[in-house]
Amino acid sequence: MLRKVRRYLEILRISTKYNLFSLLYKEINRNYIPGRRGTCYLDVENQHNARKMRLAFEELGPTFVKLGQIMSKRSDILPQSYIRELAKLQDRVKPLEFEQMLPSFSSLQCAIPGTQNGEPEISMEQVMGYFDEFDTKPIASASIAQVYRAKLNNEKVAVKVSRPGLINKINIDLSIIEDLKPFIVRIGGFGNNIDFDEFLYEFRELLNKELDFRNEARNIKRFRENFESIDDVNIPQVYDDYCTESVLVMEYMEGTPVKNIQDLDPEQRLKYTHMISSSYLKQVYLDGLYHADPHGGNILIQNNSIAYIDFGAIGIIDGELRRNMLNLFYGIYKKNLDIAFEAFLRIADIKKEDINVRHFKLDLDNLIAKQNYALGQRQNDSYANLALKYNLSLPSDFSTLERSLILIEGVCLELNPGFNLIDDAKPLITKVMLQRYSPGRAMEYFQLEGDRYLEIFKNLPQGVDDVIETIRGYRIEKLENKTNEIKRNRMYENFASYVFLSIILITSAYLATRADTATNELGIAGFVVAILLFGYSFLRNT
Repeated sequence: MLRKVRRYLEILRISTKYNLFSLLYKEINRNYIPGRRGTCYLDVENQHNARKMRLAFEELGPTFVKLGQIMSKRSDILPQSYIRELAKLQDRVKPLEFEQMLPSFSSLQCAIPGTQNGEPEISMEQVMGYFDEFDTKPIASASIAQVYRAKLNNEKVAVKVSRPGLINKINIDLSIIEDLKPFIVRIGGFGNNIDFDEFLYEFRELLNKELDFRNEARNIKRFRENFESIDDVNIPQVYDDYCTESVLVMEYMEGTPVKNIQDLDPEQRLKYTHMISSSYLKQVYLDGLYHADPHGGNILIQNNSIAYIDFGAIGIIDGELRRNMLNLFYGIYKKNLDIAFEAFLRIADIKKEDINVRHFKLDLDNLIAKQNYALGQRQNDSYANLALKYNLSLPSDFSTLERSLILIEGVCLELNPGFNLIDDAKPLITKVMLQRYSPGRAMEYFQLEGDRYLEIFKNLPQGVDDVIETIRGYRIEKLENKTNEIKRNRMYENFASYVFLSIILITSAYLATRADTATNELGIAGFVVAILLFGYSFLRNT
């Protein structure tokens, strides 16, 4: 309890220092209108405030750094100046001394056979003994972990180590955020299109996954398998025996981060831009598994190839969203407004009746024109802006992907200011469309659904019998109903006939008793006819 109170006071002190609550209220709780944005666009005031928010999150520690990274995916919450500034939170954390990191190496004693010494703590000598060489100066420092250069079995490796004591601190921060949730929702003015509980759930899931490096090891293996046949994209190899929840040992990737590239000629810049964009589009539209944090520090330029590093955050796209995304891109690429419109509606899960179709199509047509003809501008935030304008709620998977596409687009624009993502997407879109309707894919689909269809065919005869019995029962029931209807009609007709004949009979009897001879004869004739008709009706009904 005392630690939580101290943490409350620390959060209050840092928030006051950077005027954080005022920034959150000002920039979240307003209906801002996004202005024109290109690579040269700069809103000085917004940039200054966004920088203050980033610095506040960095000083608040790993929980808030990760919170800022999640917020940087949500262009429906923050203006673009904040989105871009919060995306810089990855690697601006002061490193800890190596001695302070030692407790995190203790898990290696259980992972590597024969290295247990019965002591709960591990010494620097023990850590050095696991490797041929180990440089104690970190080459990267982030909110969750630090990375070191080492040698293992005479191979260069990168050793990623989590910061000690993180879990306890993060649990306290999560508890405080939960306490402050009503206040945050109120000052944030979150609308119906923003599910704050879902936002916090996504935040917790991200932290849980990133705190266990075994998840990242599995991610690396999946990416390595997806790119094993592609020569110009490299993914590090994982050393399984040296991987625990707090330590990850992998192949060291040589190269220069894209953000540090300066001396490339235009032809090389164009080549590497194409490598990056085409490999990333493959991840999204072919594999359905993509790097969710592809900033300029996580992509390395090598000799005629590129390499991806840091797989703590990945994104997964299910088949339905991937199809709809591809249809959207296909409509944009073909400049077909109707295809893009239908795909966008499916992604947002809305019906035409829920929006002003004419206005929406005009805005979507403008988006298509920008995607196809604009150069040197970021375009992938346009989808969120369009959804925000019409108060549409896009799935969280789409928002995560859009943020990643914005990052990869920014990386490519750094290398090639004339870059347009749709140009590199065209060949891939055509390829995927051909694969989608190829005989091989149809056969694969039939094999996957074969058991279900077999069960349907097995039950088909019984189903036909059931249908026939249903039809037969329906016909019998209908016939019975028709018969009863005929009987009722006949009864009504007989009753009417008897009433009519009774009236004739009574009238004829009355006329027969009159003194007038002509009237008397008419009455007798009518009486006789009525008796005969009564007899006929009785015999017919019998």
